Amino acid sequence: MQSVFAVTARGLEAVSLREMRVIPGIQNAQTAYRRVLAECDSLLPLLSLRTVDDVFLQVAIWPQIDHTRSALGNIQDWSAEFDLPKAAGIISKIRPIAQIPSFSVTANFVGKRNYSSEEIKSSVAAGIQEQWTWNYLEDDRESDFNIRVFIEHQTALVGLRLGKRPLHERSYKQVQRPGSLKPSVAATMLILADLKPGEHLLDPCCGVGTIIIEGAVMGAVVQGGDVDSEAVEAANANAASANIQTRFEQWDARNLSLLDGSVDCVVSNLPWGRQIQIDADLKAFYRDICTEIERVIRPDGRVVLLTTMPDLLNFKRLRLVEQIEISLFGQNPIISVFKIGEI
Repeated sequence: MQSVFAVTARGLEAVSLREMRVIPGIQNAQTAYRRVLAECDSLLPLLSLRTVDDVFLQVAIWPQIDHTRSALGNIQDWSAEFDLPKAAGIISKIRPIAQIPSFSVTANFVGKRNYSSEEIKSSVAAGIQEQWTWNYLEDDRESDFNIRVFIEHQTALVGLRLGKRPLHERSYKQVQRPGSLKPSVAATMLILADLKPGEHLLDPCCGVGTIIIEGAVMGAVVQGGDVDSEAVEAANANAASANIQTRFEQWDARNLSLLDGSVDCVVSNLPWGRQIQIDADLKAFYRDICTEIERVIRPDGRVVLLTTMPDLLNFKRLRLVEQIEISLFGQNPIISVFKIGEI
């Protein structure tokens, strides 16, 4: 059995735990701040996780990390004790590894400290290079491995990334725009919508198409559009990259050319905060789009919406059943889940 941990956005830990527990051979899965820890007998299925940002083979736990600068020396010493060849050998079973690998370091911490993330990275790199011939690269995109150091209070969890790239960096996402949703968050919203293969999924404010593409991967019949012609063009480019057979439309989300009660799920990242500007008055926009969503949703349909202004989401028949605050774009938007006839 191998110890692993997946990193996710704050607020999404429980959904990522739910996804991870479905994988055969997963044991002792549990959540912590921004991560899910588990043991498993096979690493390869973990690379198929959709709701996490990344997943790592655990290589160390460092206790009693002090907030003073003296901790940097300890971090360097501990890093020299990594058995990196052994860890690389484990990961080489799921992807090719160079004979002399290169590595990058990512460091995060919770709470105030008298040193920076950059200084943690430098200490880890120095310790590794004392012991091994691995090449340190600052650019994660160029390295064979990423070493992740996650410090919470006085304990550090250290891991080696399973994949060469973060899981949330989907290869299909060739075009980005301001406010574009992370694929891992989009996948989480679809799980919260209880989306099933063959159901009709609608995203009326599709942006670059992330929700729709993730839904198509899950087997849904998908349809999406946006008022912004450049967003529609980007969405179509990303869908083509993902080999998804759908065409996004330019439309006004408040006046959709869809039949009443024709959609199983509506999942959307609505315009909010500083990410997107719209011309219409925001309150009026939300009022009208809620009316249109309620018109097209089926009697047993589900609606999942992301916004920093959930108080503007008002429906007549749909009832709020769950809300989750997450961390995204430096803000704290809320995922709201609605169903018809449920409280």
